[in-house]
Amino acid sequence: MLYEPPDDALLSPAEVAAWLHVDEHWVARACAEDELPVMGFTSDGRPVVSAFEVRAWLRRPDPRADET
Repeated sequence: MLYEPPDDALLSPAEVAAWLHVDEHWVARACAEDELPVMGFTSDGRPVVSAFEVRAWLRRPDPRADET
């Protein structure tokens, strides 16, 4: 079964990784380097993101897409 969180869901890196079928470290790197919008942080420093923002981030234009 495919997991599709509602737009207003607040997700941990582990939940985003499970949703997108990627490694949790990829999500952390995306938050740190690719500026995946973070809604806040847990008390132990883990980022919290919204499903809506993840979807918008994934649809963003690739600035290097036209490079050949």
